[in-house]
Amino acid sequence: MMRLPVTALAAASLALLLVLLTLHAVRLRGRYRMPFGDGGHLPLKMAIRAHANLIEYMPIGLTLLALLEGSGAPRALLAPLALVFVLARLIHAFGLQREGERIGPLRSTGILATVAVLTVLALWLVARVVV
Repeated sequence: MMRLPVTALAAASLALLLVLLTLHAVRLRGRYRMPFGDGGHLPLKMAIRAHANLIEYMPIGLTLLALLEGSGAPRALLAPLALVFVLARLIHAFGLQREGERIGPLRSTGILATVAVLTVLALWLVARVVV
């Protein structure tokens, strides 16, 4: 029996997103013949940033989810937050690819939702520890 199913599903979803972002960056590296850096190619630069940005936020989000779920937080409350976190990361990555260097509605929505979920999870965890 899976002990942390919400965290497991979020981790699996984010891992698949990471694989897609990796393959996209690798494809663009091949197209532009750039094994390192971005060579000034905006699509490659955005692909690299989308990949890196997911790597930056994924560990803390999954850690907070796992700590809360492991401490007995209700899955009915945790699951929607996990879903929003995964969707926020997806929207942000898509926004980086579509909106380039400008901060458009997809990137803004993705990062605002990410920060909101992380804030809620962190405060919830603090409350569970303190109370």
